[in-house]
Amino acid sequence: MRVRDLVEMSDLHLVPLTGEVGMDRPIRWVYTTDLLDPGRYLNGGELVLTGMMWRRTPDDSAEFLSVTAARHVACIAAGDAAYGTVPPDLVAACVAREIPLLEVPVDISFATITERVIHLLTIERQGDLAEQLDHRRKLLAAVAEGAGLDTVLRLWSEGSDVQCVLRTATGRSPVSSADVDDLGAVLAERFLAAGRLPQVVTTDRASGETYSLFPVDVRSEHRATAWFLACEGDFREWPRVRHESVTELASLLALERERIEEGRQADRVVAEQLFRLVLSGRSTRDEIAGRLAEFGLADQQYVAVSASLLPVADGQLACRILDEVLATVVRDGRTLVSAVDDEAVALLPLRSDAVTDMMRAQATALAPAMSDRRLLLGVSLPTSGPEGLSAALSEARQARTLAELRGGTVAVLATDEIDSHALLLATVPDDVRRTFLTRVLGPVLAYDERHGSDLIDTLEAFLAASGSWTACAERLHVHVNTLRYRIKRIEELTGRSLSTLEHRVDFFLALRAR
Repeated sequence: MRVRDLVEMSDLHLVPLTGEVGMDRPIRWVYTTDLLDPGRYLNGGELVLTGMMWRRTPDDSAEFLSVTAARHVACIAAGDAAYGTVPPDLVAACVAREIPLLEVPVDISFATITERVIHLLTIERQGDLAEQLDHRRKLLAAVAEGAGLDTVLRLWSEGSDVQCVLRTATGRSPVSSADVDDLGAVLAERFLAAGRLPQVVTTDRASGETYSLFPVDVRSEHRATAWFLACEGDFREWPRVRHESVTELASLLALERERIEEGRQADRVVAEQLFRLVLSGRSTRDEIAGRLAEFGLADQQYVAVSASLLPVADGQLACRILDEVLATVVRDGRTLVSAVDDEAVALLPLRSDAVTDMMRAQATALAPAMSDRRLLLGVSLPTSGPEGLSAALSEARQARTLAELRGGTVAVLATDEIDSHALLLATVPDDVRRTFLTRVLGPVLAYDERHGSDLIDTLEAFLAASGSWTACAERLHVHVNTLRYRIKRIEELTGRSLSTLEHRVDFFLALRAR
């Protein structure tokens, strides 16, 4: 039943005062009130009948509408008994809030309107119930037969008047293998940031669409690995039957997802066995080759990935998160993903040179869901065949360890990015770095402090000039003889010679250790 249906009942003589505003809104129930703040009694979709006894001044109309609009009522019907007509301030407040306002003549009682609305809603719900039961039988039969996500969604949409799409935490569709589109990315961002679900969100796109987000739960799923339904419109304005239908769809999709997860468990077991075998060092080439062949990786390049969570390690959760990250990166071919103790390990076919960038983009999209955790991923160099597997796993784990040294909630590091002395120094404990610095440059630092000299700056400039006396002197704006004196003093204080590569490296690393 909609507001327009109520207005078209000629015997009630209801007069719309706000034009066509909200005339197609569904009426879920009817509520009579003379409270200025009836918010705690409203759940959304009500026809609110009021005699306006709450109105003392024109400002009260704006306050009354502020409360009722926030509760997403369907319509307000005001009686003429108190004022002989509906005050213009109430009309203006309804127009401002885009809430339809109906005038109830003095000779029409609220009881008559209430009885009529409840009677029609009861008949409507009886018809909806029969249709809903038939629809439910079809959906349950599809789920029981293992029809798949796409079939369940199609059957549901055929009997529904609202459009819904299924998305994962990264914004991808688990039904198709398409890339994450702009809408999916925006909806996923809103889903991860939502404090409570269901949640009403508005996209930033020009059209500014409104969506209601419903969780598709699987045993209290972590938000970073959860699925959700994005349905067009504001669920707070829906009729009860539609809300129940969407909630039921979410439950059916959760069952179907659980079936999919159970089907993939066999692959996880095989993957875990392979990873543990290789990491134990007791595997043979033939064993590894056979396992790789099962997943189509026998004759092609692949990379290894290691993932972990800090500060509380959780191998199973890391595995599910890694699975979601890789789902968009690898769409054709099987991926070996499994938890191994406190980490997750994966092998994936190399389809693109940008595989690390793709993983970084997908993992970063999950950052809002990490809360007080950090997600670390390490990626090996490409390799092939059984001979390269052990090294690939070792590289991925080492890269993941070094990723911890990077900032941010999500850190992804590939082996081919580990080519800087800064990363090397970052892996050295602080006390060891301090000891090295003191042994190499301690006397020079002490000399500068005592004499106010700048031998450290001279040393850094000399190394930056690759040992060129002329270039360094010009950079420091000093004579070459002055530069030679300073370098000689540094060599005397440290017992090292800048004419040798070995000592130059010591000086360079000590300067960076500062």
